[in-house]
Amino acid sequence: MTRLPLFALILAGSAAAMPVAAQQQTVDAEKINQVIIYGDDKCEQSSPDEIVVCNRLPETERYRVPQMLRGNPLDVRNEAWANKVVALERVGRFGTDSCSPTGLGGFTGCTQALVAGAKAERQAANKTDWQTMIADERAKRIAGIDAAADEVEAAVVAEERALAERQKAAEELERQANGQAPAQPAPDEADAAPLPPPPQN
Repeated sequence: MTRLPLFALILAGSAAAMPVAAQQQTVDAEKINQVIIYGDDKCEQSSPDEIVVCNRLPETERYRVPQMLRGNPLDVRNEAWANKVVALERVGRFGTDSCSPTGLGGFTGCTQALVAGAKAERQAANKTDWQTMIADERAKRIAGIDAAADEVEAAVVAEERALAERQKAAEELERQANGQAPAQPAPDEADAAPLPPPPQN
C-alpha cells in the first residue's frame, strides 16, 4: 500500500475544503500578462479574457544585463539606507529570533532576516509600477467598452427614428391612395386647453 506524504494530504484536504464559489472565482479570474518590450516593438493588444501590460525600455537595454544585476551587489554604496537602519537597530540584540551567536536560541531569526533583506532589495531594484499600469489598462478597456455601448445605443436610436419616419410616410401614402385628407398633427395639450380668463380689476 502506497502512503502519501503528509503535505499532499494537507493540500488535498485544503482544496476539498474550499467552497465551490471560491474555486469558480479562481478559475474565472482575469488573466494579466506583464511584458517587457524594447525600442519600437509592438505591444500585443488585450483580449476580452486577458489584460496585457507592456513596460517599454529603450533599444539599448535589449541585450544588456538587467539593471538590478549590474555592478557589485556587495558594494556598501549599493546598500539601501533602510537596510543600514535595520542593521543598526539589531545592534545589541541577542537571544531568540535575533540571528546572533549570542544568547539562548540566538541562531533563530536568520531566515526571517534573509527573506526581509531579499524582499527589500527586490523592491528597491524594481522601479516598474505594474499595479498602476494594470489599473490604467483596465480603465482603458472599460472606456472602450463604454464607447462601444454608446455607439450601439446611438445606432439603435437612429434606426428606431428612421423606422418611425418610414411608417409615417407609408401611412400618408395609404391615406392619399384612399383619397383621405392628410392627418393633422395632434395639438399639444397646452394648445388644446382653454386659456384662463383675464384677471378682473
